[in-house]
Amino acid sequence: MNTPVSAYTAHAPLQPRDATLHGTLSLPALCAHLQDAAGTHAEQLGVAQTDLLQHNQSWVLARLQVELDRLPTWRDTLTIETWPSGLSGPFAQREFLFRVDAEAVGRATSTWIVFDQTRRRPARPPRALYELTLPDRPPALSADIPEVEVPAQADYTRRFRVRFHDLDLNRHVNNARYVAWALETLPIGWLEAHAARGLTLHFTSETTANTPVAATATVVADGPKHAPHRVVHHLYHADDDTTLARAETQWAVR
Repeated sequence: MNTPVSAYTAHAPLQPRDATLHGTLSLPALCAHLQDAAGTHAEQLGVAQTDLLQHNQSWVLARLQVELDRLPTWRDTLTIETWPSGLSGPFAQREFLFRVDAEAVGRATSTWIVFDQTRRRPARPPRALYELTLPDRPPALSADIPEVEVPAQADYTRRFRVRFHDLDLNRHVNNARYVAWALETLPIGWLEAHAARGLTLHFTSETTANTPVAATATVVADGPKHAPHRVVHHLYHADDDTTLARAETQWAVR
């Protein structure tokens, strides 16, 4: 018998550690809060990370798209509503809406895979997921997550090395760290002058301890003062050029 699923709502009082120097929520902190809400809901549905680990499996974020109307501040309580929205082969979709009080401040859609930790490859989602009746509601974002094309030339490049505390339960780099590395490739002055308005992120390869990572950032659209700016990010293995993640961020001038 299928089990009806309701959306889960999390309330996250934002702390100074979640904020940029402007006092607004950072993109890496937002990604961490989305992951926390998804993890708690998965636990309620019987498909939590701990449930999968018993079978040498784990959840891995494959794709994420975020749209922001405005950035909450560290004194706000961020309300995150999330629900699973579909299964397609090895992929599971999950939606997010986030608010401050009654005001909608953003939305996100994501794609996850179940990862076989022994074979280091995607695995079939657990049977429990197929026994759920998903909420009958439209996705948070109407369009599919777009691909990210990396330009041939980069404006900025930085190098990082995976540290022990960058790793999660899967023994590879947590998705919020990738976002931080992508943003840290941009000059501090550029980041100070712009406010995040969106993120598109594709993961392609896992990264483990001590891996040398190179990250590039290219400003591909720089319009009038109030028009969105787009930056394309490419993270890759610094020794063999294997792509680890591709991303695009959208920004407004402060």
